[in-house]
Amino acid sequence: MAVFETKAWDWQWLGWRPWTWKLRSSMETGEGLRYDIGPIPAIVPGTVQQALRDAGMLPDWRVGMNSLQCEWVEHRHWELLTTLPAGLLPTDQTIVLHADALDYSGWILVDGRQVAAFSGALSPQWIDLTEALGDGGKHHLSIVFDIPPREQGQIGFTSQSRYFKPRYNYGWDWCPRFVPIGVAGGMRLLTGHDARLRVDQTWTDLADDLCTGSLETHIFHEGEPPPESQLDITVRDGDRVLGKCRVPLQAGGQTLRLGDLTVEPWWPNGEGEARLYDLDLTMLHGGQSVWQRHRSIGFKRVRWRQNQHAPADAMPWICEVNGRCIFLQGVNWTPVRMAYPDTPPEEYRHRVECYRAMGCNLLRVWGGAYLGTEAFFQACDETGLMVWQEFPLSSSGIDNWPPEDPDVIQTLLDIEQTYIERRAHHVSLLMWCGGNELQGGLDGSKTGVGLPAPPEHPCLSALEALAQYMDPTRRFLPTSPSGPRFYASPEEFGKGLHHEVHGPWGYDGNMEALEEYWRHDDALFRAEVGVPGACDAALIERYAPDGASWPPDNPTWAHSSLWWLMPYRYEPLKHLPPAEALAEYVRSSQADQAKAYATIARACKKRFPQCGGFLVWHGHDCFPCPVNNSIIDVEGNPKPAYYALRDVFLEPTTDPPAEP
Repeated sequence: MAVFETKAWDWQWLGWRPWTWKLRSSMETGEGLRYDIGPIPAIVPGTVQQALRDAGMLPDWRVGMNSLQCEWVEHRHWELLTTLPAGLLPTDQTIVLHADALDYSGWILVDGRQVAAFSGALSPQWIDLTEALGDGGKHHLSIVFDIPPREQGQIGFTSQSRYFKPRYNYGWDWCPRFVPIGVAGGMRLLTGHDARLRVDQTWTDLADDLCTGSLETHIFHEGEPPPESQLDITVRDGDRVLGKCRVPLQAGGQTLRLGDLTVEPWWPNGEGEARLYDLDLTMLHGGQSVWQRHRSIGFKRVRWRQNQHAPADAMPWICEVNGRCIFLQGVNWTPVRMAYPDTPPEEYRHRVECYRAMGCNLLRVWGGAYLGTEAFFQACDETGLMVWQEFPLSSSGIDNWPPEDPDVIQTLLDIEQTYIERRAHHVSLLMWCGGNELQGGLDGSKTGVGLPAPPEHPCLSALEALAQYMDPTRRFLPTSPSGPRFYASPEEFGKGLHHEVHGPWGYDGNMEALEEYWRHDDALFRAEVGVPGACDAALIERYAPDGASWPPDNPTWAHSSLWWLMPYRYEPLKHLPPAEALAEYVRSSQADQAKAYATIARACKKRFPQCGGFLVWHGHDCFPCPVNNSIIDVEGNPKPAYYALRDVFLEPTTDPPAEP
């Protein structure tokens, strides 16, 4: 029994004209056909784009408009190939290829023969290769990636969503189109018990006394286990055992429970220690350990309380953690890189650490991207940052209505199930959400904006039912904003219509008007608020071709930042020398962004417990945008707005009543 991690193997990329790999020989001449690109050394996990760039065949897509020169990659079939030496794999055991994510679809080949197919970037793959690889011989293993699907970028029709490949890669208002192909996360060959036994899900809970914990974990064994096999479950605090049990291992699924664990609570950042414990699972056969898994776990108790003076029909937006009401403050988390499969764990850790130091206690993982990675969640567990994780639906501008096709809803449910199975054990996870900005018109139509999609929508109600069944202790939010209005309009202040809302995002330089708006704000929760500001001039110049760093009304700036250029700010500077004008544009926009964000955050926090929280749209860049709403640039450098918000976030809140 063994787990063979594939990242250490020698992999190569081969680029084929579509389907040529399948024919392999010419119909006209009978001569062998071959790839027309490669072989190129590959890194697993990773993208073909990064391999091509490392080989000098693609430019740096972050520079200027170079991403346009990378789009041809989408029009090939790409074969990821390695050779398994004879004797590597056992001959008497099950062999399964397990990949966290293969983006997006394609085929598995052994010795040039198709043995399986795969599809879907957001769910793991479990592919039985016993018949093809179980003879112990030398084999060529290939993963052939099809042309990526025609998913929608920011503008389109949400009701027509079908593929659920991360949508931001198809172009958003803070990044251009760049569609990665490759392996995301780990990929391994599992044999023996490792191929047949897996941990489906783990939950933890904390009693009202805040010192008694319990957990459940669900185990699944494919087929009959060996006679007299046993399963150990142990919770440890370092070397100290807090609880342990041993049960016979059964075929199929079984749930193991441990209760009455004496523990300390896990606290969000700024409230106390983010206390973690070790969960060890071990399969025993003949008294020997033949399979092991480890997870970090924690224990917290969450209740949601009504906001002070809230309308009677409003959802509760005061978060009580371990008996303490907390003002939720943080950012919307978007991808760290355009080629997300190439993001190393340390980059997730760095961004999370930035937000911890800023005083954040909540990160909203936006629905236009992908499930927060294991490295991301582990970093949040360790730093006390709670996570609001969305399922893969987002607004599209023209039509923002969730899909209603039963087959599409089932696809989403399948993805949701894997999200919950893979991440429910993380104590940092606070809530699930059906998707971003799903809405219709105020007149009740399925098009238009202003009225968030109702919980009764067939897609959202199905997502909620599965979430409540699989993870009943956590909150499920149908969509964000949840309404009854999408946006808080000054004309409707005081009418009880602004519960959890999004916006505003822009700023025209009129600080007096901004302060007036927020002085009268009555929203119960602000899940997205944006203010544009430029990144540093040196970064703009580093990623802009000669002559393209100024003025902003040029194709390079529009390529990634069209919505946020702020003509009112750069038009008066056009008479200045370019370097001087750019410096002033950066200085003034950064100063205004910092002041505006701080003013808004302080106004929201001052209203606690009438207002339950405030989240910036968005935290960091994945592309070197000259200007947008982020507070950390693509290289991980904070803008002045980061420090201004940090000052506000580190300010204490007034203790609310016990029952707000």
